[in-house]
Amino acid sequence: SGGVAIVVRSDVAACEVTLATPLEAVAARILLDRLVTVCSLYIPPSFALSSGDLEQLADQLPEPFFILGDFNAHNPLWGSQRFGSRGKVVDCFVSSRELCVLNTGEPTYFSSSHQSFSCIDLSICSPDIFTFFQWNVIDNPYGSDHFPVYLSPTQLLPRLPSRPPRWRLETANWELFQKTAVFSDDLLDTLSVDEVNDHITTILIEAARVSISQTTGYLPKHPKPWWNDECREAKKTQNKFWGILRRYPTALNVLSFKQKRAFARYVRKRAKKKSWIGYTSSINSSTRAKVVWDRVRKIDGDYRQYSIPLISSPDGDTPSSLEEQANILGRHFQSISGCGNYSTNFLSHKAKAEKVRLVTAGSNNEEYNQLFTLAELRYALASSKPSAPGSDRVHYSMLTHLAESSLDFLLKFFNRVWKEGQLPNEWKKAIIVPFLKPGKDRSNASSYRPIALTSCLGKTFERLVNNRLIFILESNSLLSRFQCGFRASRSTTDHLVRLETGIREAFVTRQFYLSVFFYLEKAYDTTWRYGILQDLVHVGIRGRMFNCIANFLKDRTFQVRLGTTLSAPFVQENGVPQGCVLSVTLFLLKINSLSQVIPPNVMHSLYVDDVQISFASCNLSICERQLQMTINRMTKWADQNGFKFSTEKTVVVCFSQKRGLFPDPSLHLAGAVLPVRAEHRFLGVTFDKKLTFGSHIKSLRLRCQKKLNIMRVLSHKSWGADRVCLLRIYRAVVRSTLDYGCIVYGSAKATTLKMLDPIHHQGIRLATGAFRTSPVPSLYAEANEWSLERRRLFLSVQYSLRIRSSPNNPVHSIIQNIQYERTFQNRPSITKPFALRIKTLTEQHSFEAPGPFVELQQPLAPWKNNDINCNLSLTKYNKKVVSADVIRQEFLEMHASYENYRSLFTDGTKTADYVGCAFVSESIQCVRRINRDATVFTAELYGLIMAVEHILKHKFLKTVVFSDSLSAIRALKSAGRKKNPLVTDLHRRVLKALERKLAIEFCWVPSHMGIAGNEKADRAAATSADRSVDIFAIPAADYRAKLRRQITKNWQEEWDTDTHNKLHAIKSTLTEWKSCRHRERFYEVVLCRLRIGHTHLTHGHLLRGEEAPECDFCSEPLTILHILLVCPKYECERHKHFALFYHEHVPFHLMLLLGEEPLVPHTHVHEFLKDIGLIYRL
Repeated sequence: SGGVAIVVRSDVAACEVTLATPLEAVAARILLDRLVTVCSLYIPPSFALSSGDLEQLADQLPEPFFILGDFNAHNPLWGSQRFGSRGKVVDCFVSSRELCVLNTGEPTYFSSSHQSFSCIDLSICSPDIFTFFQWNVIDNPYGSDHFPVYLSPTQLLPRLPSRPPRWRLETANWELFQKTAVFSDDLLDTLSVDEVNDHITTILIEAARVSISQTTGYLPKHPKPWWNDECREAKKTQNKFWGILRRYPTALNVLSFKQKRAFARYVRKRAKKKSWIGYTSSINSSTRAKVVWDRVRKIDGDYRQYSIPLISSPDGDTPSSLEEQANILGRHFQSISGCGNYSTNFLSHKAKAEKVRLVTAGSNNEEYNQLFTLAELRYALASSKPSAPGSDRVHYSMLTHLAESSLDFLLKFFNRVWKEGQLPNEWKKAIIVPFLKPGKDRSNASSYRPIALTSCLGKTFERLVNNRLIFILESNSLLSRFQCGFRASRSTTDHLVRLETGIREAFVTRQFYLSVFFYLEKAYDTTWRYGILQDLVHVGIRGRMFNCIANFLKDRTFQVRLGTTLSAPFVQENGVPQGCVLSVTLFLLKINSLSQVIPPNVMHSLYVDDVQISFASCNLSICERQLQMTINRMTKWADQNGFKFSTEKTVVVCFSQKRGLFPDPSLHLAGAVLPVRAEHRFLGVTFDKKLTFGSHIKSLRLRCQKKLNIMRVLSHKSWGADRVCLLRIYRAVVRSTLDYGCIVYGSAKATTLKMLDPIHHQGIRLATGAFRTSPVPSLYAEANEWSLERRRLFLSVQYSLRIRSSPNNPVHSIIQNIQYERTFQNRPSITKPFALRIKTLTEQHSFEAPGPFVELQQPLAPWKNNDINCNLSLTKYNKKVVSADVIRQEFLEMHASYENYRSLFTDGTKTADYVGCAFVSESIQCVRRINRDATVFTAELYGLIMAVEHILKHKFLKTVVFSDSLSAIRALKSAGRKKNPLVTDLHRRVLKALERKLAIEFCWVPSHMGIAGNEKADRAAATSADRSVDIFAIPAADYRAKLRRQITKNWQEEWDTDTHNKLHAIKSTLTEWKSCRHRERFYEVVLCRLRIGHTHLTHGHLLRGEEAPECDFCSEPLTILHILLVCPKYECERHKHFALFYHEHVPFHLMLLLGEEPLVPHTHVHEFLKDIGLIYRL
């Protein structure tokens, strides 16, 4: 046995030194006040050590160095009582290299077998650091044979904070913050933009200091959570007996010490296990989500603190200060955006183009150049995520908690920046935190990914500009319809479906489908800034927006931060800035023109910088010629726009089901032959040339197996997390991984897809605690979880419904206009494409969604998006607690405040037979019947839309609209993009009324409280049953509930046929049972296994390959039914725990014991099993 290690604190810069030696040794370079190399060494007694081995080791250690370890060498030079042969070798090595031995002669090892002390642990160092450290031995071995040795610096090393202090936002006093964060309005016009920004930052930070606590910046000490008084007492006793042994090393004292040491180890091991059980058991459905996922990541080993790297410069030297380390990274990141990355052709084009002055003539009269509104600012803050602040330390939470007056000041400041077109310099600075890429060399600067932290004030302003820019690009259809990256109602699935459909159609028509998957090198970092401005001018952007974006791209700088040490400032010469809100949109605009150079007959996909082109033909040469021409045009485009396609990472895949041998296609990019691959991973899904998806499913299975490890840790049958929490973790961590891309890879053969089923089954088993032999149908029924096949069906149909309501989506034409349908029918051996599969599946499952659908609408112009008045004052009364009389009185008082308003009441209703809506007033009643598949939410929205349309038609100056749908009013009031098209439509109509000076206020009232107007609207909506359908169009999302019901119905029909299943006798109707939930894991597991009928006691023989067990008492087959209801051996216990059955003369049945509504509580079953001694054998 042996082994060596070096453990370095994460706040100390260090890197491993690679060694080539037969010795057990590891080494690391560590940055203290200087660079030192530390080598940990172990030489077993049996190893034949030579001075050459040590010389070879020392040659590989950068000086100055320490060699620390167990040499098993004796020499009076370091305090030994004898002179061993190995001691001579070490002495010779030390003398020849002129090294220093730090040992002072104190013993470092105690031999319990000989009751003697010796000095075999050596500390050897270079002479130039000998005087800077003092050698010490701790006289307590803490249960080991070796005494701990430590080196203390003769001069105290400075301790720097390992990370910047962080605001403890969870403990903030926001009321005090609001009162303190007050800005001076008179400074807004007298100071420069930079000075006003400094003023805002200073006020916010000062307010934060008095109202929000901060962390220290030092790494916290990690106490052992398992350490308790018993551990402390055992350690104290062990130390006591060690002291006796050290003074009197007799055989009896050695034995006594070993006993106390063994007992202390046992106590610690037991405490650790108990603490671990408590920690994992605390992860349950009542634990806050953040706490759950923090603990899950820690248990999974994916909770790593940032550690400071030790970087080597390009010439191989390692700087001896943290600032120089940061500068190495800074120079590397700066080089990525340098002009040296551009091709010669582009540099020539760039030089000529930038001599031409852009024509940006135009006024600020365009609507998008209006001043920002308070509603826009609220939306920008509401849509921000709690990301880390920039160098100014201002957090988003500070901005969202500002008082109204301070928020108004901030808006005025943003509008000043907007008018002047000059952003504060602080907003153009970024702090770069380097993160190591997985599996890369820590000492290499290119192994780090830069994470940019910029000002939250600046990003809020960017979000205001970005929202307007996106609206202009989308509303005018200026972006390519084939660009699906970072766009509303678009996803990676769109391109996956398009590619799979193209390949399937080529297969059925016996064609080759040749695809090229491009890789853009350093796309973001080398984006041509002047080219972005050219494109802005081309799409008609002028005035304030153009000026602000142009200024945003200028003079960008960054500093690399290691711990709290900053590098020198570096300039980002090209590219869109990292970590900025505007950057993605500007990149999309710059790459947008690529679609224009690709011929219409060549299929292509764009997902931000992921580019793919394809062509189908019966003749491979035609495919090559068409794609080569396209590649040439794309290369020319790249040379004119500053992009560069990688010749190494761009790959070709030829999809074909033709038999025989065919030469690999030959395509060239920039003079290099592109590699041809049998498969390629595109947008997270691996496409193989036969489109079997076998490789993808195998890798997916492997990834999911690793993800299941976290559930194995948490799902102990006695003390694990509860079922609800485990199912939640399974669905979020494992099932979500299976879901991605399943719309496409679900076309694989059934035998291939079955490779994923064990993952799904294992996840459910772990979550529920079901025994390993439990039948799969029982697992689904017990957990109320669909099979993967049903899950894929639901996701596929749901996606199809969404696409049908989005005519601008590139997949829409594929769904609506199915190609080669007759050909696929004639060739059933060829797998159908997505659209045909959906058509077939919906017919098989009797699911209909005929439409029409309410199409997804363009959002409103941000500058027109004013706040809508919504009165939610009655929500403070809980109608389950407060009497109806009190609520009616409160309503009457509120209604009296609207005496100059017209009052309209709306309502929506849904029954099994009809869906309707209505609005009423004192003299008017309007009723409509809606498509029966609509949700009640849709009905409520239609009621509100009808009311607003009535207001517009009759031009009522002041109207209050009362509705009992809190969700509808909140959806209307919420800031941001409305995902439901009816909410967008309602919002648009309300703003139209406001533009015409028609005041509308929406007010929520509780339903069924005797409020006259609400009751009248409710009765009116019910009369829609007597009408024919007036409104057919509903949102596509409304069909989800119908789809769920249909899939569950088919599942139920299948379950009804499985009458021999043990669980079926207890649970004949598929639904979730609340009795499955329990805070005690053991209780859940036992009940689950009893219901399914498979336990360790009754079915463990299947795993052991034995005969089925029989009852010891009556020689009947041993089953749960026999134990609970039949066996005469336990008749007395049945009378005790199931007495109600006997008193009421009710015949025994498992449903009455284990069902959702048992005759006796489930706790009686547990007590029964405990009394008969079988509960722990299940």
